Amino acid sequence: MKNNIATILVDDEPLARKLLKEYLQDFPNIKIVGECKNGRQAIKVINETKPDLLFLDIRMPGMDGFEVLENLNHIPHIIFTTAYGDYALKAFEVNAIDYLLKPYDKKRFSRAVQKVLDRSSRSSDEIDRIVRVLQQSKELEDYPNCIFVRVGRKIISVQVNDIVWIEADGDYTSLHTNSGIHLCNLSLNTLEDRLDPSRFLRVHRSYIIASNSIEHLASDGEGGFIAILKDKSKVKVSRTFAAKIRNIIW
Repeated sequence: MKNNIATILVDDEPLARKLLKEYLQDFPNIKIVGECKNGRQAIKVINETKPDLLFLDIRMPGMDGFEVLENLNHIPHIIFTTAYGDYALKAFEVNAIDYLLKPYDKKRFSRAVQKVLDRSSRSSDEIDRIVRVLQQSKELEDYPNCIFVRVGRKIISVQVNDIVWIEADGDYTSLHTNSGIHLCNLSLNTLEDRLDPSRFLRVHRSYIIASNSIEHLASDGEGGFIAILKDKSKVKVSRTFAAKIRNIIW
């Protein structure tokens, strides 16, 4: 990593930011270029300054750290900080990003910082891991209202209401939405488990469709159907799922 590392601290607690600054004195190549006390301020500063490193609190009033990430045009290296040892922390046990569970000591802090400093550049894999962190943060919801995807060097949230149909793409999926197609790092089986079954129908080993997107069904002559969707897409409904879909639609 380059010698001068532009860094932003995001935490709603002044004492937490003070401790970060104190510990960072041991790393003279890390230059603090901004401090933010809430999510909205953080989004503005990060998008304007494009820092190399971000210390990001997860739980903040108004807008949490995950919501901040959804609105960034630039994804820096991230060290998450949190006082909550909850479900999301499982996703941080990776080499590309780290977390600090409050209260943390200087030794733990230094280890997290060194992990980032040892990396020469941000990789697509690192951003994908952050996407998985965001996905996992939604796991406790009955049915999430958004799905996170990587688009270039940024992360966006795709609203579930905007999804028309979903197609298996190897170990990933392609989300066909009203605004375009997005590659998602979740498998079709995982999405089937997470999406509301009253709104999304598995129609093929490779396809899921939104039930309100179906315009009509046409026989494929082989015991199955072709679903004609409102965006004019044609999606095959296999014989395995034909009876189920017919009962729902008719």
